[in-house]
Parts: sequence; C-alpha cells; structure tokens
Amino acid sequence: MNGDTYSLIMWIIVLMFFSFLTQEMQIFRAISEVENYLIIFRETRDKSLKLLAAQLKRYSGIKDDKTIETKVTELVETYTILPVDLDPFGIVKKIKHIVQVGEKGLEERLHLVAPTASRDEILNLSNLVEVARALNIIYKQVNHYYLIARRFKSLWLLMQLSAQMPFVLEGVRAIEGALESFKYGVPIGDSAGPLVASYLVRKNAPEKRPLEPVKDTEVYDLELDNKKVYVVKAKGPGGTVGHLDEALQWILERTTPTHIITIDAALKYEGEESGSLAYGYGVAMGGIGAERFIIEELATKNNIPLYALLIKMSEAEALSVMTENIYKGVKNGLQVLEEFIRGLPAGSVVVVIGVGNTVGVP
Repeated sequence: MNGDTYSLIMWIIVLMFFSFLTQEMQIFRAISEVENYLIIFRETRDKSLKLLAAQLKRYSGIKDDKTIETKVTELVETYTILPVDLDPFGIVKKIKHIVQVGEKGLEERLHLVAPTASRDEILNLSNLVEVARALNIIYKQVNHYYLIARRFKSLWLLMQLSAQMPFVLEGVRAIEGALESFKYGVPIGDSAGPLVASYLVRKNAPEKRPLEPVKDTEVYDLELDNKKVYVVKAKGPGGTVGHLDEALQWILERTTPTHIITIDAALKYEGEESGSLAYGYGVAMGGIGAERFIIEELATKNNIPLYALLIKMSEAEALSVMTENIYKGVKNGLQVLEEFIRGLPAGSVVVVIGVGNTVGVP
C-alpha cells in the first residue's frame, strides 16, 4: 500500500515537472520566434535611418556623422497628435489643420537641414522621413509588447504576439519597398492614380500647362469629345499627395461639374491579379479621411454624382517601384476613363481626380 502511494506521488511529481518543462519550452520557442522577427524589424528600421542620414548629408554639407544622426533622430522622433474626439463636431477640420501644420513643419525643418535640396528633393526627403517614422514606431511597439510578455513569462501574450508577426512583417516589407523609390524619385504603385490623370492630359491636350491654385496641386482644363474636363492631381515629380479637396473647392467656385471621377490604388485580395480594375461609386481615397470627407461634403452639397476607378495591387506593390502589371493597369484605366467620358452627354463638365503620391510623375 505504501509502495503504491509512493509511486503515485512520484508520477504526479514527474507529470508536474514535464508540464512545467513543456510550458517553459513553449515560452522559449515563442520568445525565439518573436526575437527573430524583431531582428528583421530593427535591421529594416536601421536601414531606413542610414538611408535618410545619407540623403541629408548629401544636401546639407554637414560632414560630422554624429550631427547628422542627431538631426535624423529629431526628425524621426516627431509625432502628430490628433485632436480630442470626445465632441466629434468639427473634428475633420481640426485633423486637417494639424496634419497640414505637421507637413509644413517637416518641410521647414528639412529646408534648414538640407538647404541645397530642390523643392522636389525636399518632398522626397519628407517621404523618407515618414517611412523611417513608420518603421521606427513598428519596431518600438513590437519590442514593447515583447518585453512585457517576456517579463511576466506570459505564454498567451507571447503566442498572440508571435501569431501576428507574419502580418506585421508583410507591412514592414511593404514600407521598406518605398525606400528606393523615394531615394531615386521613381513612381510607386500608389502613383497609379496621378499617372492615369497625367496620361489623360498628355494624350488629349499635350500643349496644356497646369494651373496651381492650391499648394502642390495642379489643375488642367481641356476639351474631350464636347465635354469640359478638369484634371486634378498632386504636383510632381516630387513625392506628395497634394490638397485635392481644396482644388475641387476652387473648381466649384468657377463652375458646377456634372460628374466627379476619382482614380486610386486599391488593395487586392490574395489570388487577385495585380493591375486589374474595379469600379465603384463614391470617393476612392485612403489616408486619415479628412480630404475624402470634404470631397464627399462638396459633392453632396452640390448634388454631383461620384464615380471611382480602382487599380488593384498588394500593399507591398503600392509602396514599391511600380511593376509592369500595375503599369498595364494604368494604361487600361486610361482607356476605361476615356470611354466613360465619351459616353457622357455633350456639354457635361467632368472633374477627374488622380489620387495618390506623385513621386516620379511629372
């Protein structure tokens, strides 16, 4: 009887030991997986910081590496604090105001640090700073949750964090793809909308010169098959998205459009073909949503129908150098846009808005 009791106790002890050992091994495995991802995130973040430092050094004339590193840290460790939303009335104007202050402040600081850079080069540097900021905050957030989970040895926190890593890595790779684009000033996937708008003007009114009624935003007016067409896009080839809502407001002060068409990149599902087209109603525009809200308000107030043309691509393709498939989508989008305009009644007034970053798009 005593031998049976002793054996039972020993079995319980052994089971508890192996249960404890199994959990410790699971924790160690989860820690190792997250640490491997953290190494990738840190290396990608450091790559963006080094590229930004090299570009600033090129335009600043500063030879001291430590001074450049200090400037890079100051630029990257700057945050936009969105307004309080307890009372949402008027919050869109507040968001837009704060975002514009942040954009202007960044450009002013870059002018001071890189005085020899041109306007387009300043815009591309601004985009490089935004890329570095995004990669920096991703690394810091993941590292923050990892250190908390490891401190408390929480298997569930580590497993949840580990499960999210492939999705975070996909986003990091997408953002990383933008580094070379903004370094050399070549179009990215997100430039598809402005590129369609640019090709529409080049094909049908190559002699036209744009107006710039709004900062960093161009407006062309042309005739196409007895229709008046206003083409709106951000000013290239520097990397900017312009102020499309303000340009539309400027047009509405001078005429009443019968149709508004927005063209933008759209995220595709896995299995869908990059560069394929989709059509819709409404405003095709990403971002925080302030400009989209204003365009929707203007269209609703003036009873103008909203149409959308979408060029599908992955998140990585949207931020990387434009691929051949997406370029084909741009060409197909131009053809669809022209057919749509030609199918409208004579005398129509159409506003075509190319939404997206104009890096590399003249």
